[in-house]
Amino acid sequence: MDVHLSEIETKMLYFSETAWTLPDISEVSEAFDLEYDQAEYEEKIAKLIRSLRAEARKRDSTEPAEWEAAVRALRGEDHYLLVMIDAADGKIAPVRPGSSDTSFKRLLKLVAVGFGLFLVCAIVLMGLLILKR
Repeated sequence: MDVHLSEIETKMLYFSETAWTLPDISEVSEAFDLEYDQAEYEEKIAKLIRSLRAEARKRDSTEPAEWEAAVRALRGEDHYLLVMIDAADGKIAPVRPGSSDTSFKRLLKLVAVGFGLFLVCAIVLMGLLILKR
């Protein structure tokens, strides 16, 4: 599979909020957010991972085991690459480009659920206060 990654796309493979990463990852992440579609990028990398692993299985019987050992080592830390590995494995469903469930819509859903929980708690507390009188 012939895939070309820009410098920003390549550097984003190193993104982590807590583990070691590139010294300029904040600037890279900011540029990525402005210039790239996250869902398209994640799907592109997931396809690349699936393709590379399929080729590795054909080529060498020990390579898949080495891959799994490397992924297990990464799982001890927080790495953006793990999101794409999990998407390639089918463990999580990536956000598809053009899907209606974008990050903004997910955020709105979370805010709505949080507000609903707040209202329920407020009503219960008000009821308890009224019963105390």
